Amino acid sequence: MNTISMDAADRISQLPEHIIHHILSLLSTPEVVRLSVLSKTWHQVFNSFPISEFSSSSFLVENSDRSLEFATFVYNSLLRQCRQYRSIPKFQFSVTDRYFRTCFFTFQQPLQPQLAKHINRCIRLGTQKGVKELSIYFCVPDYYRLPEATLSVKELVVCRLAGCILSGPINWPSLRELSLKQVKICDQRIFDNLVFTCPFIEKFALVECDGLKYLHLSGLRKLKKVKVKRQSFPLMEKIEIDVVSLHTFSYSPFYFEKTHIDLTSCKNLEVFKFKGCTESFRKYLKNLNQIKRVTLCIFCYSSSGFEKIVSKVSDPVLHITHLKLKTYIIEKKGHSLVDVLFCICRPESLFLVSGRGTNDEFMKILCKKLVRRVKHNHLNGWQHDLKGVQIERCGRNGYRKVVTCDAFLDSLQTLEPKETIRFEFEWSFNSLP
Repeated sequence: MNTISMDAADRISQLPEHIIHHILSLLSTPEVVRLSVLSKTWHQVFNSFPISEFSSSSFLVENSDRSLEFATFVYNSLLRQCRQYRSIPKFQFSVTDRYFRTCFFTFQQPLQPQLAKHINRCIRLGTQKGVKELSIYFCVPDYYRLPEATLSVKELVVCRLAGCILSGPINWPSLRELSLKQVKICDQRIFDNLVFTCPFIEKFALVECDGLKYLHLSGLRKLKKVKVKRQSFPLMEKIEIDVVSLHTFSYSPFYFEKTHIDLTSCKNLEVFKFKGCTESFRKYLKNLNQIKRVTLCIFCYSSSGFEKIVSKVSDPVLHITHLKLKTYIIEKKGHSLVDVLFCICRPESLFLVSGRGTNDEFMKILCKKLVRRVKHNHLNGWQHDLKGVQIERCGRNGYRKVVTCDAFLDSLQTLEPKETIRFEFEWSFNSLP
């Protein structure tokens, strides 16, 4: 819905106000502003419409800097809402520059003083009226320093920060969900204080952030999900999570980052997600003994990685019930990966999505091994333990079909992108010890 004609606008203006507000919520901010000048009726509708999401990208024009215009619009809109409403429960603020900071290089150019002043007052105004969900995203040449008032919002429940810098004490006692992306944490004590003052966090994400060498989470009795993604120096030395309630842990190391991970206290951990190379994955096998669902995104840089994985396998094999896999590996190493995976675990189900990475090649190799298993009686290892397998194709449109290994091999060329392939395995034992 990009444009609305005058006749259509007149007809829409006759609808109840709450329906008009829903229609306006589907438009971009500049489109809503343009509608406000059509007539007095639409101007009144605009004045009663609470805008909670602001993005400078909507104001970007080639060869023209309208940042100040954007900041002024946001401030006036928030000022109007503060006068009309007792609270602004949701506030999303996004600022994007043409030249943006990457993980490996920073221009270190702060915002222009006048623009920084306008942005600061916008954020202060947007967070002073009982905000419960806050999203602040900066993609500019330098980290943005949050106003001090933003670091102490008692009502805040959900907080998402990107491209910012944390340099002062934080007090969000009602916080349930925290996401930090490309955030610079100036001091380890700042983060430790954050964890101490936010005891009710249920979801936590630390993505491509700088400043932490040691991540320690404890005392968070409601914590369910943790995501850590590393993408820059300095390297993180240790991740220690001492939380019994933790259900899901996701980790993406920075290349061959040798981070020590201690999850031994997470007795209810059921889901482990790992994205990295085989060399890194083998270090965390000991954390998987009681986990039911494992998601692996595996890269392979050397063939020796497989042998090192096998050497770390305990006896009996790991008790992993459901395995979801995404591979980036050449064909020759794909044969080894198949054997390694079934050497370390005997999953009841294996999920792969077609058209992603080298998943199609991996499925082809796996099926060939399964077909060869049927034709030979003297097989060792995982092939000997396997009693049967069923393959199910699940399309995005609800299409489902169960096929044999031979039929699946013949149909590989007809797989649709993002089609889920589910392998159901029956082993010669009911369960692992």
